[in-house]
Amino acid sequence: MQQATEALSGSDRRQYERYPCPHYAQAFFASQWRDCGVADISAGGALLETTNRPPVGDMITLFVEDVAEMPGVVIRHTDDGFALRFDLSPLTKH
Repeated sequence: MQQATEALSGSDRRQYERYPCPHYAQAFFASQWRDCGVADISAGGALLETTNRPPVGDMITLFVEDVAEMPGVVIRHTDDGFALRFDLSPLTKH
């Protein structure tokens, strides 16, 4: 029997299932739109492939053709780009 305190692997901690995203995408940061690839996407965020990496903590906008335009915050850098957590709070009615 596994211990309840045993750490979960990265995929087990994910709140939302991730999907490959073959659509054209652009990220808006540093006052300009930049082309990027989307390695995968979920309801909570995306993993972007690009040589341009905004600082961790920066708010950006991700545009995915035929899908949506979503605001998000950069949560970490990767070897091939960066991870984005979507911030949909501006869309929520208070």
